[in-house]
Amino acid sequence: MATMQDVARRANVAVSTVSYTLSGARPVAPETARRIRAAMEELNYQPNAMARGLASRRSHTLAMTFPSFDTAMGETVFEIVRGAQREAARHGYNLAVWPLEEAEAGAELVNLVRQGKADGVLLVEVGMEDPRVAALKRARLPLVMIGRTADPDGLAYVDIDFERTVDDAVAELFRHGHRHIAFVGRPAKQADAGYGPAVRGRQGYERATTGRGLKPVAYDCDASPQAGQAMARTLMGQEWRPTGIVVMNDLAALGLLTGLQTMGLRVPRDVSVVGAVSSPTLGAMTTPALTTTHAPGERMGAFATRALLAILDERLNPADCHQLVTCEVVAGKSLGRVPQPPRTGRPSTG
Repeated sequence: MATMQDVARRANVAVSTVSYTLSGARPVAPETARRIRAAMEELNYQPNAMARGLASRRSHTLAMTFPSFDTAMGETVFEIVRGAQREAARHGYNLAVWPLEEAEAGAELVNLVRQGKADGVLLVEVGMEDPRVAALKRARLPLVMIGRTADPDGLAYVDIDFERTVDDAVAELFRHGHRHIAFVGRPAKQADAGYGPAVRGRQGYERATTGRGLKPVAYDCDASPQAGQAMARTLMGQEWRPTGIVVMNDLAALGLLTGLQTMGLRVPRDVSVVGAVSSPTLGAMTTPALTTTHAPGERMGAFATRALLAILDERLNPADCHQLVTCEVVAGKSLGRVPQPPRTGRPSTG
């Protein structure tokens, strides 16, 4: 197996010059670097990742963390992880998902970076007032949020435009004639903890309905099919019965559709359902197929990773990286026209 010394001899340079070419720690003349890379290729030399990291003072690892309260992550989050992992690998980095206790997460993340175990942090499922963000910001360590705090000025982020996404879902129902539109959101503990999507989704729904002159009726819901079934009974058991439902909770959506059908209601003939910030994967699992607004999770994960690497290389100012993305409406079979009241015939005159 070829060594760095073999490469240096073949390229007729010092071993330190080969090291600088690999790590980027010092500038190397273009012609010299070309000669070194040609020697590496001829000798089939594979640089040691740990040695390269030590030489550049980088671990070539990015840390990704989630809050502990989010025990039921939706498909969008898994898409974010896939996109981040693929983009990190494309640039020669590893992506490590770090499980951290919520109370100590900020301090632990600071230690991870300061101890050289990770070069920067990708924060997923960000709270409006997130202690992880505050700790990393105080320590002046590199981070990118996939999500955003209430005041993200000066920090890099990519996030879903939840207000617009929920407005788009309400607009689809409104366009089909629905005027009684309910909202089923995330678990109450997430809203109470200030979890950004839970807060912004509900705010977006309230603005979307009141802005169209409609009465807002919103519920928090645990993330489980059982909670979704119970929510179906709650919604349809009241005097104000919705004809359209926006649900921003993947697992609850599964149970909601089942619950409606168990009650003898036909979707979408009797009631229409739209999944907000969901995925075609979920839509394909339901009967009928759920109409969704799909977030580009993989693109978000890749964007955040590129941004973090650019910040590490001092090619990007975090204050210049503010990206909101919209969700695409993916048609299913759960959205239909508002049901018409039964027609009363005129009595026969004989």
